[in-house]
Amino acid sequence: MQPRPDVVAAVRAKFGALLTDDECGLLTNEVAYRLAQTDPAWGVSAKPQGKGSMLPNGARIAHDILHYRTTNTLIDILQAAGAESRPQWAEVPYHGDPSGRPWLPAVDPATFAQAPAPGPTPPPVPVGPTLAQALERLDALQARVDLLAHNSTLTAEGVQRLEAALAAGIPLRLRAKLIGDVAGTVGGPQR
Repeated sequence: MQPRPDVVAAVRAKFGALLTDDECGLLTNEVAYRLAQTDPAWGVSAKPQGKGSMLPNGARIAHDILHYRTTNTLIDILQAAGAESRPQWAEVPYHGDPSGRPWLPAVDPATFAQAPAPGPTPPPVPVGPTLAQALERLDALQARVDLLAHNSTLTAEGVQRLEAALAAGIPLRLRAKLIGDVAGTVGGPQR
């Protein structure tokens, strides 16, 4: 087992100034993966409880510990992990609990699902009439309401309710149906 702080520093350089616990886990996994390319005894230390990180594949690991399986040697690779996360190579005592914190093989970082890069935003699909068309229809409806007010059996109170409904923003299709139902003549046959 050869100390490799250079690998830790190289991977650390890919991250920002401060790391979250999960970013520390990604960093630790990548260091272990790179080291395992030449010595498959390198891996990470599972940590199902306590402070650690969750890898995208669902594994919970110690966020800054490499585990060398052949000798059960643990290497702390980040000083102040979860904050400045400065690269280091410091052997730490073996936790002695392989059942709760066993060695895990590192996962190829390229296999972790990456969020797709946002593509170009498609142009909006027109959903209804343009504002000018809607205003034109509203004006036509208002003219019909005015006509009904003067030439029908609607009471003044009924006309006021219709005008209030129009002003309150009833959708155009409902307005036309409402007026047609009340007057029996507006808008022609409904579809």
